[in-house]
Amino acid sequence: MYDPRWNWHPDPVVFTYMFTIRPGMVKGWGLHKLHEDRYFVVQGELELVLYDPRPESATFNKISKVYLSASRPRLFNVPRFVWHADRNIGQNELIVVNFPTIQYDHKNPDKYRLPLHTDLIPYDFGNVSGW
Repeated sequence: MYDPRWNWHPDPVVFTYMFTIRPGMVKGWGLHKLHEDRYFVVQGELELVLYDPRPESATFNKISKVYLSASRPRLFNVPRFVWHADRNIGQNELIVVNFPTIQYDHKNPDKYRLPLHTDLIPYDFGNVSGW
């Protein structure tokens, strides 16, 4: 999944966890101010939807979609301050391993959330369930 000799990311691996999403469900919107997410799909198919609210960014106010799957393994980096939602577009449970750039702090979690259906992000998931 990850080899530091690849020099893929400047930050070391300091924490790892996995999460699952049932078919047709969405996890998001989430944003981190202190760390970046680094995803690897172990099972299933993921549609990762990103919205960039950073005024200094070349992708400011744009939506990007990235598709990750276990059939084509690769790592993907979600930058700080970018809203993201994870949608299982496969028929089976989605399993994703995340290598965030900092350890989780239960007393001060670096996790900001918006409802799936929000006017703050110009994207419509339709009739999809999520949190």
